Amino acid sequence: MKANLSLDLIADILSRLPVKHLLCLRCVSKLWRSLIDDPDFINLHLRHSLDSRTNHTLILKNTDLHTADLASLGPFAKLEHPLMSYNHGVEIQGSCNGLLCIRNIVEDMAIWNPSTRKYQVLPFLNSCKGYVCGFGHDPIADDYKVVKIIQLGGADGKPLESEVKVCSLKRNRWRKIQDIPCVSSFPVANGVFASGALHWVLTQKLDLSEENTIVALDLATESFREAPQPEYERMIYQLNVGVLGGCLCVVANHGDARVDLWVMKEYGVKESWTILFSLVSEDVIGSLRFLKPLAYSRCGNQVLLEHDKINLFWYDLEKKKADDVWVPGMPFSYETEVCLQSLVSLNVKRRQQNGEDNRDIKKM
Repeated sequence: MKANLSLDLIADILSRLPVKHLLCLRCVSKLWRSLIDDPDFINLHLRHSLDSRTNHTLILKNTDLHTADLASLGPFAKLEHPLMSYNHGVEIQGSCNGLLCIRNIVEDMAIWNPSTRKYQVLPFLNSCKGYVCGFGHDPIADDYKVVKIIQLGGADGKPLESEVKVCSLKRNRWRKIQDIPCVSSFPVANGVFASGALHWVLTQKLDLSEENTIVALDLATESFREAPQPEYERMIYQLNVGVLGGCLCVVANHGDARVDLWVMKEYGVKESWTILFSLVSEDVIGSLRFLKPLAYSRCGNQVLLEHDKINLFWYDLEKKKADDVWVPGMPFSYETEVCLQSLVSLNVKRRQQNGEDNRDIKKM
């Protein structure tokens, strides 16, 4: 007796598979190809990966890009990116829903899905001045946007200013939006995407002792606001923002003695800030100056962190213990990014403006 599975059941089963298997299964039949390419299935697969903390990869960047499955952390393999690198590699400006925003040394930028190998080159924007970037998803318009905050600087005692420009997949052009009277704090870092907004630590003065502000750019309204911060117990020497499990978090550095990792459990609610853990200098080898939270383990009892761009370690939230990670093939020094494996497409319905079309969308 032949059993026929409903299309909904087939979709539910397939949504639990890694992208590399789904790309192969597109060849099974026209029906399966149509199902896997359907936007509703792509969103179903994306939601399942996020909810179950599966299908994530860790990308290490020195000159080249190397990638490994986050669950096993090895082995690392070289990842070929689509931009000309001129022997200088590329910088990762942000990651969102399986898409990476990358740029090379001559300021070419692209949005790229490393799982499907599809990418889109963005219009060129010359930024000779200092700037920081951000990349995220506008959930209202279902659009992906790249943001540049170009630092104009201040003179004769005037406040510092920045010019802000946005390029989206749908518009495929840079446009100026609301300016912001701040510049990036030290160290310079790209925006962190959480809850529909990009976040930076910014300051209004050049004095590094000046209290810093967490500024959020809502990608739907394209308006800035100040994000509430935790009630810190002691003086902070350095403040960084990150994202952990989809929640905004801050790394509060109290010199080389102690680092606190705070997580905002309910976005926008100041009272929901909670210390996830604190590290003291005896917990790790070397300084505590640069600490970047990357991801929870699948069971949620450990957090993977990058330390001073030279090593990774898992921190056990229950045992309060740090365990170093070393995998053959890891470079000596690197920057890290967590990227979801997804089928998210770059084929958006673009507005026809000034003769623009879809010719910049590259396919496998």
